[in-house]
Amino acid sequence: MKILCDAALPDANEIFQRFGQVVLKAGRQITADDVKDIDALIVRSVTKVNEELLKDAKNLKFVGTATAGFDHIDTEYLKKRNIPLSVASGSNAMSVADYVLSVLLVLAQRYGLTFEGKSIGIIGCGNVGSLVEKKALALGLNVVKCDPPKLMAGDATCAASFYEALCCDIVTLHVPLNMEGVYSTYHMMGYKELMSMKKDAIFINASRGQVVNSLELFAVLTQRPDLKVWLDVFEGEPEIKCPELLNYVEGATPHIAGYSFESKIRASLMLAEELAKLFNNDSQSTYMIDPCDIAAIALGYVKKVDLDLISRLVFSVYDVRRDSAIFQNRFVDGRSFDEMRKNYIERREISSVQLVNVPDGYVELFSNLGFTTLTPSQAIDSARAVIEQHDSQ
Repeated sequence: MKILCDAALPDANEIFQRFGQVVLKAGRQITADDVKDIDALIVRSVTKVNEELLKDAKNLKFVGTATAGFDHIDTEYLKKRNIPLSVASGSNAMSVADYVLSVLLVLAQRYGLTFEGKSIGIIGCGNVGSLVEKKALALGLNVVKCDPPKLMAGDATCAASFYEALCCDIVTLHVPLNMEGVYSTYHMMGYKELMSMKKDAIFINASRGQVVNSLELFAVLTQRPDLKVWLDVFEGEPEIKCPELLNYVEGATPHIAGYSFESKIRASLMLAEELAKLFNNDSQSTYMIDPCDIAAIALGYVKKVDLDLISRLVFSVYDVRRDSAIFQNRFVDGRSFDEMRKNYIERREISSVQLVNVPDGYVELFSNLGFTTLTPSQAIDSARAVIEQHDSQ
C-alpha cells in the first residue's frame, strides 16, 4: 500500500508506516502525477482535491483531510468515484480556542481591558466555538451564541440572532465556508455588518478568509480606527486579496490558529484509525506523542487569580504575538505566506502543560482555560506514588 501525505504533518511516516510505504510532499505542490499510483491520500487545506488532481489516480481508495473543514475537497467527485473521504473533525478545535484566548489576553494587556461584564458573540458553535465558550466564561465574559444550523437541530442555547451577536463587545467567527444555500457564510461579514459593531469592539476571524469581505473590511477600518481586528485567515490566501489590511489590524497570522503540534498529530491519528477500519488492518499503533519542553508549571502562594496571572500562565505556553510579529515582518506574497506555514515554529496546546498546586477553588477555572490541573493534595499523592514505585524497584 502506498500513502501520499502532506509533508507539513509531523511524524506522518511514524503514524502511517504500519499501512505501507509513506511518501511525503508539500501539500500545495501535490500534482496529478504524484497521485497516479497511490492507494491513500492524506492532505491539509492547501491541497485542492478534485477531478483535475485525481483523474489518473486509478488505485486511489481513500482520501483523508487532516482538517476540520473540507471546502477544499470536491465531495461530489469523490462520491462519483466511490472513494471514501474522512475528515478530522474537531482535531484542531483546542488549538484554535487557545489561539483566540491568547489574542484576547494580548488585547486586554495592550489596552488595559477587563472582561468582567463584557460580552462575546460566538458565531458558529461547533467543536471550536464550544471550547471558546468555556474559555470565555472562565474570563468572566457573557457569552452570546449564534448558530442557526445548531438551533434548527434543537440546541436552544444557540438562539441569538446574527445581529445580536454583532452587538457584543467581542465577536469571533468559527463557521465553515458555505458558498450558497440558506446557511451561506460567504461574505457574511461585509461593510454593513462591520459598521454596525460597537465602538471599540474586538473582531476575530480564525475560520475561513472568504467569510469576510476583505475590501469592505479595509474600507471600514479606514473609517473606524476604534475597531480592534485580528485575522488568521484571508481571502485569496496564500496571496492576500487586500494586503493593505495588514497596516490596519491589531495582529495577523498565516492561517495557523489550528497549527498546534497536538492538533496535527490528533488529526493524523484519527485518519489512521479510519484507514485501519477501511482496510481491516488490525495492527496496533505504537506512536507516542513526545512530552513538551515545559511539561509543568508550579504555582506558588496564590492570593487571587486575576487577569495578569492568567495572562502570564497562558503566554508561557502560547503567546500569539510571536506569530503575528513574524507574519507582519515577513509577508511579501503567497510564497512567503506558504513558507511561514511550512516552517512554522512548533507550538503546544495549553492542555499539554500541567498546572501544579492549583488551589481547590480555582481548579474549574484553570481547567476551562485548558490547563491540566493538580491540586496541592493531588501533587503530594502523586509524589508519594513515585517514591513508593521507586522504593519497590
